[in-house]
Amino acid sequence: MAHDVFISYASKDKTIADAVCARLEARGIRCWIAPRDVQPGQPYGEEIIDAIHNCRAMVLVLSSNANASVHIPKEIERAVSRGVPVIPLRIEDVTPGKSLDYFISSVHWLDAITPPLEQHLESLASTIRILLPESPRVVPAQVAPLPIQSSPKYQTPPPPASASAIGKKPKWLVPAIAVVVAALAVGGWYFWGKPPDSDRSGPVTLPTQPGTQPPASSPGYSSPDPILGCWHWFNNVQVAINSDGSMIAGPFTARWQLADAGRRVYHFTWPPAVDTVTLSGDGRTLSGGNQYGIPMTATRLSFGPEIAGSWRWYNGVVVSIRPDGTFTAATISGRWQMTTPGAYALTWPNPVDTVTMSADHRRVNGSNQYGFHISGTKSGACGGS
Repeated sequence: MAHDVFISYASKDKTIADAVCARLEARGIRCWIAPRDVQPGQPYGEEIIDAIHNCRAMVLVLSSNANASVHIPKEIERAVSRGVPVIPLRIEDVTPGKSLDYFISSVHWLDAITPPLEQHLESLASTIRILLPESPRVVPAQVAPLPIQSSPKYQTPPPPASASAIGKKPKWLVPAIAVVVAALAVGGWYFWGKPPDSDRSGPVTLPTQPGTQPPASSPGYSSPDPILGCWHWFNNVQVAINSDGSMIAGPFTARWQLADAGRRVYHFTWPPAVDTVTLSGDGRTLSGGNQYGIPMTATRLSFGPEIAGSWRWYNGVVVSIRPDGTFTAATISGRWQMTTPGAYALTWPNPVDTVTMSADHRRVNGSNQYGFHISGTKSGACGGS
């Protein structure tokens, strides 16, 4: 298939549509967008129809311009008739016009009204990664743990969780947030590491004690392990991988382990993902963020005491929160705790990246259990001190 996502937008919103396309393609999501992908000499209308018929999801840039368009409702109708999930990205404080509301009135949309736009585009990319059918995708949102309230009713220890799917045929699954989130490979998306100093060329100083290294005779390896050193992550973060088994990326510390020396496979385990959320006065919405800087919201689907009940996370995942301090999303379970009246912490599992190193020891590629693509390139020195 030539592309994953068809981007539907009004011509006056082209700047934002191009930003959407750039962000999704940076995350490995193949996009079709006019006029870029219209083949020269081909009928414009036929190209649009073929692109919609061959996409797996549609992103609608929802605005007053989209409401006024005579073409966008036709594109949405065509997608809906083909069973293609439509994800509205609302860039203005407007509701869908009648011609659009008919098709997307029951669809959960993502808001991109408040700056910065970059965060909303990252949330959109995470949502689409969940929708794509290749593999289960879970996206937790994360925040540093908070103290538990003294009430015994809410004193529950902190571990993990996840979510449910989006669209007509849910693809499991995601905890909130983002991810978003999920490993410094996920959390690092939002930690903008300091780039390498232009006047520094030497390698980072690494601990000398032995770490998780393969024997010198391992196929394709030399000692010390070629994973050691500085890496430039796909999200522009500098990651130092040390011989004591640690990985440092800004304020985040992870652990690495050689999983398969022959295939050059590694596991990177990052800190737990914790959402810190506040319940609205009417009890219908949750809002907050995580330690990786990812904002999150959720809308209540069913009521229970406190935050207990069923919730639809901002990325479309359905999370079931129980009064006993646990919550689930598909096969993933986590725990929640009340921190202060109306405020809660939800703890998700540690993100674990599984990556494979290239034969020349210069690149790593893989993903984590939340479905996020991970990649990095060996660099000469790490930024910062």
